[in-house]
Amino acid sequence: MGVRQLLVIGSLLTSSIAAGVMLWSVIPAPLRPLALLAVAAGEWSLRFGLLGLAGGVLGAGALAAGGGWPAWVAIGIGLLAATLALVPPVQVANVARTHGVSLSVNLLRAPRAGPEREAHTRVLRGIPFATVAGQTLSLDAYLPTGSNDRAGGVDGSTRGLPAIVVVHGGAWSGGQRSEAPDWNYWLTEQGFAVIDVDYRIQPQPNWQTATEDVKGAVSAVKRDAVRYGIDPDRIALLGRSAGGHLALLAAYTASTEGIHDSRVRAVVAFYAPTDLTWGYDNPANQRVIDGPETLRRFIGGDPLIEGAAYDAASPVTHVSPGTAPTLLFHGGRDQYVLRAHMDRLGSRLQSAGVAHRTVSLPYGQHGFDVLFDGWSAQLVRPLLLRFLRDHLT
Repeated sequence: MGVRQLLVIGSLLTSSIAAGVMLWSVIPAPLRPLALLAVAAGEWSLRFGLLGLAGGVLGAGALAAGGGWPAWVAIGIGLLAATLALVPPVQVANVARTHGVSLSVNLLRAPRAGPEREAHTRVLRGIPFATVAGQTLSLDAYLPTGSNDRAGGVDGSTRGLPAIVVVHGGAWSGGQRSEAPDWNYWLTEQGFAVIDVDYRIQPQPNWQTATEDVKGAVSAVKRDAVRYGIDPDRIALLGRSAGGHLALLAAYTASTEGIHDSRVRAVVAFYAPTDLTWGYDNPANQRVIDGPETLRRFIGGDPLIEGAAYDAASPVTHVSPGTAPTLLFHGGRDQYVLRAHMDRLGSRLQSAGVAHRTVSLPYGQHGFDVLFDGWSAQLVRPLLLRFLRDHLT
């Protein structure tokens, strides 16, 4: 095989891989694995754009060597990939300007979990906090190494650390605690204790038990505040997807009864369902997830039969002037939960005069924050930190 043939094959292959990935950042996925690939396409777009440009350069070399129309095809596909790759950075730059955030194109040096980060964080894993219906619920505590089991905070004062109780996602029927360790380690580096918790995912319907488990976790953390070196009056909830829904619902319906006090100072939700009745009638990409069936399992029926439960399980119905300050993130291309959920809750919060912020990432897919070195994570980090410091410190 000659040099010309190698250049043609290499250019076509390189350009096609880049374009094949980037197309899923704009085309709805027909399968769940492609929806996951779409997350990488949006968050790592420049990398795939550079791959597309490399394919175009190889195509130009093939053309110079007499590669003919296949070389032109490779050049065209490579340029298509590079063009699509520019969409996320342009859009994220616009969002960053709106929210006063500075961005960097150097995404290769984003902090990641690893031995160096673990050396600065003390992790207590698998600590039981409740036994309910024969199930033991546990938590993982991520604590700055400067804290200890008796001191209130890293400075040795009696005022403990602000804490964040994290609730995992998984369509209310899967997932596990500590699914996003990069974020937990990063938050401890910012001076927060992070408590990543279990809740009952089986048996379904479990909307009530899961919500009560999250409230129970907050109450348990408050009772054991001295053990974790935290301030029980400075706790926030943070959840993703189904966990974001549970975090919102638990925060908005918190108990104030003595040792079962589950009140929090603030709540953060990433791409969370907020209006379940509306969501049942307006599912996202059903080729990726069957939203109505997921809700029927979670609630125990459809809205015609279980309408009261759908209302009770929807954070939008619990908004009042006393609702906890709220920060919401959502992707405009979310194929699991439509961005309108964030808009609907944001409107209720606005009407009630609740301190809140909604952040829409037009290119963002469901799970955009999982890639800690992606565009979205770079934007989210300063906004999240600003919100937490405003309400917990």
